[in-house]
Amino acid sequence: MKNWLCILFVPILFMMGSCATSKYNSINYGTSVPDSLFRPIDYVLRPGDLVTIQSFNNLSSVLYESTINNSAGGADVPDYEATVDNEGYLPLPRAGRVKVGGLTQKNATLLVSKAYENIINQPEFDLRISSMKVNVLGAVNKQGSYVMTRENLTLSDAFALAEGVKYENMAKKVTIIRDGLSMEFKLSASEMGNPRLNSIIIKDNDVVYVKPSSASINAPKIFQYTAFLAPIGTIISAISLYTTIVSLRNQ
Repeated sequence: MKNWLCILFVPILFMMGSCATSKYNSINYGTSVPDSLFRPIDYVLRPGDLVTIQSFNNLSSVLYESTINNSAGGADVPDYEATVDNEGYLPLPRAGRVKVGGLTQKNATLLVSKAYENIINQPEFDLRISSMKVNVLGAVNKQGSYVMTRENLTLSDAFALAEGVKYENMAKKVTIIRDGLSMEFKLSASEMGNPRLNSIIIKDNDVVYVKPSSASINAPKIFQYTAFLAPIGTIISAISLYTTIVSLRNQ
C-alpha cells in the first residue's frame, strides 16, 4: 500500500514543482537611472564563444582555410570564424592554438596579432565576439533574440534591433533582467527621448522587456469573445425576425 502511495505522490510533487515559478530579485528605479548602469562592460571570452577575425594585411596567405566567408563581390575584408574550445583555446590557421579564455576582446585581439608576428610583417587584426546576444520582448515591433554587433550596446540600440517600440501598445514600464536581477524603469512615449534611460549599457544575455498595456493584452481576448458571440447574435436576430413575422400573420 505504501508503495502505491509513493507512486501516486511523486507525480503530484512533480506537478507542483513544475507549476512553481522562479522569482527575480527586483529593483524599481522609476525615472532614476544609477550611474553604475552607464559603465562599459568588458566581455570576457569563455568556452563556446564564436569569434570572428579579420586581417587587414595579407589575409589571403594567412587566414586561408575554408572557414573564410567571402562577401558578395569580394569588396569587404573576408572573415575567419572559430569557436573557443572547452579549454579556452582558439584555433588559428598557421599560428596554432592560442589561449583566449578569460581575456577581454581587446586583449584577445593583441594576442592573435602577436601569434602572427613571425608569419607576416606587422600583423593587424580585428577580433569580434559574435555570440553575444540580447533578448528584446513585449511591446516592440519585432520580438526576438538578437546578436550584439559590438560590446556595450545601449538600451536604444536594443530597441533599434527590435525595430522600435510599439507606442500604442506599451505600458509605462521597461524591465531589464540581468544575472537574476530585475531592474524596472518608468517608461512612456514622452520619456523615450530620455538620454539617461537610452544610454543604459546592455550586457550579454540581458532581457529587455517593454511591458504591454492592459488594453493590448485584453484586445485578443475581446476579439475571441466577439467572434464567439457574433453567431449567437445572428441566431437571436433571426429568431426575433421569425417571431415578428409569425405575430403579424396571426393578427
